Formats: sequence, C-alpha cells, structure tokens
Amino acid sequence: RRGVDVPCVLGVSNELVVLVDVGAKEVAFNCRCADVIAWSEEGAALKIYYGR
Repeated sequence: RRGVDVPCVLGVSNELVVLVDVGAKEVAFNCRCADVIAWSEEGAALKIYYGR
C-alpha cells in the first residue's frame, strides 16, 4: 500500500507523534510514541512504521 505525499509539520512529544497537514491545517496522522516501530528518511520524505 502506498500513501500520498503531503507537506506536513512533524511534532513529537513524550507521548505522541503528530503530522499536521500544512495546507489543510489539520492533523493528518498521530500515534503514541510507544507504537512507533521505526522510521526512515527518503529525501525530503519521512516514513513512519507503527503498530498498535
């Protein structure tokens, strides 16, 4: 499954990872930090791998 590239701002706290869609000014993705398995950078893109 392949997602769509969306310009976002990344926010990270002690408990949450949040991606905010810059154009729509709304949360595009969020999850608990404990659910993040890994991440990878691909140029200007960031892939977040997570499980619940």
